[in-house]
Amino acid sequence: MRSLSVTVMAAAASLMFATAVYAQPAPGAQPPLPEYGPSITLEQAMKIGNAALAEAKKKNLLEGIAIVDNAGRLVYFIKMDDLRQIGGDLAQGKARTSAMAKLPSKAYEDRVTSGGAGLTVLSFGITAAAGGLPIIVNGKMIGAIGVGGGPNGVVDTEVAQAGLDALK
Repeated sequence: MRSLSVTVMAAAASLMFATAVYAQPAPGAQPPLPEYGPSITLEQAMKIGNAALAEAKKKNLLEGIAIVDNAGRLVYFIKMDDLRQIGGDLAQGKARTSAMAKLPSKAYEDRVTSGGAGLTVLSFGITAAAGGLPIIVNGKMIGAIGVGGGPNGVVDTEVAQAGLDALK
């Protein structure tokens, strides 16, 4: 009888603990993702791309700069002279990743870096590298920019952000 009481007490404690854990908000909960807006226009894409190009030149970098619509389709692309081929491919992949996920492509770099289940994103054609950013206008996502070819994703992100700042 005593062992049954201990078992019941253990089960009750487990249930209470599990309920308390379940009720906790997720650590690092993200704000809601933006809604899709109208697709980016060529004029907007050129303005963003050319501002990013100016920033890349200012930093003395060779970059590929891709602007895509909400579906990840290429709208505008800049390939600087002497850019390594991988830079152009990375730029387009980062932009597509950001557009499809409504998140900076760095979010997937972080997931892959953490290992384990985070590696599953690679099977979906995700470019898990910093340098892709969603383009938000009036609170709605209209496309994404991806920059690739710089020495690291931090620099690529700075160039991408300079492009986004041109729309403000």
